Amino acid sequence: MFKKILCPVDFSDTSMSAANNAIKFASEVKAELTFIHVLDIQTLQNIADLSGGGINDIDLLLAEEKPVLSRLKEEAEKNGIKVNTVLTRGEPVNVVLNEIKEGGFDLIVMGTHGKKGLTRLVLGSMAESIVRQSQIPVLLYHCTGEKC
Repeated sequence: MFKKILCPVDFSDTSMSAANNAIKFASEVKAELTFIHVLDIQTLQNIADLSGGGINDIDLLLAEEKPVLSRLKEEAEKNGIKVNTVLTRGEPVNVVLNEIKEGGFDLIVMGTHGKKGLTRLVLGSMAESIVRQSQIPVLLYHCTGEKC
């Protein structure tokens, strides 16, 4: 039923928990798994503007993210899963939705922080945007541990 799974990760505890669950699920259903991390340049620039700084070396930021994706890939491969990683930049929701179309995925597995009220309004909800706009099923994991 599910042959290609996309798992967006932002490296938060919630998304890493979802990634671990995606590995287990992909192993059980014998699906290919792709982890995608999108460096949100606009958010980084907004933070830099507020702090009076700037973002000068995007390639350096991307290089810092590669080891975490590599660890996820290694863990998935240990479980016999064919796995890919995508490390890119852009607006995360749009990049993920485009990746779904381009990659022929049939399931998204991702974490949700479960933020409410003003926090959700200010930060937005990537998971909610994906659920509303995706043409394929989305499996959400809510972080329930102490780190969430």
